[in-house]
Amino acid sequence: MIRRLPLPPQWGRLYAAAISEDKKQGQHEAAHRLLQECLLQYGAEEGADISLPPALDFGEMGKPVLRDHPQLHFNLSHCSGLAVCLLSDTECGVDCESIRRCKPRIVERVCNAQEIAALESASDADFLFTRLWTLKEAYVKAIGVGISYPLREVGFAFEGERILTNRSDASFMQFLLPNHIVSVCTLQKLEPQSVITIEDRD
Repeated sequence: MIRRLPLPPQWGRLYAAAISEDKKQGQHEAAHRLLQECLLQYGAEEGADISLPPALDFGEMGKPVLRDHPQLHFNLSHCSGLAVCLLSDTECGVDCESIRRCKPRIVERVCNAQEIAALESASDADFLFTRLWTLKEAYVKAIGVGISYPLREVGFAFEGERILTNRSDASFMQFLLPNHIVSVCTLQKLEPQSVITIEDRD
């Protein structure tokens, strides 16, 4: 079952679907089925003629684009139990994760000094690390370069429900679901940059 997460309209449309596939290939296929269903719904609502399955081209770094609808941007993510699809008028990125372990070796590679200090004092470092990781992943997916980008340069902090970042070229939102974290990035300046907690099951 597809659900639409409450992303403000100016950010785009964010859809999520529970999936049962354990292997990466099955999750990948589930995410692309979700894309087709989202495009079908988008076409019906907007009166757009979108052929399915969509023809895809790929950017220089491998980011997929809709060949016949270059004005409509999309991004997919999947993990154990969840697939998400983001549709937007602007370059965008989305990442979803179940809570992942905060490993010192990875933290040193992807987090800056302020983030490391926050993790060291956090009551749940795994939860905080997953929040930071998904925001960083959403950003590099939006700019289309992948995790080869120096992730330590992309900094985040939280002030209540507000997301603070050193990125002046992008905006971020984050959804805390019962079993997953979903982070969204759009390459435009928008408000609010905030965290939304969703209590019911995802």
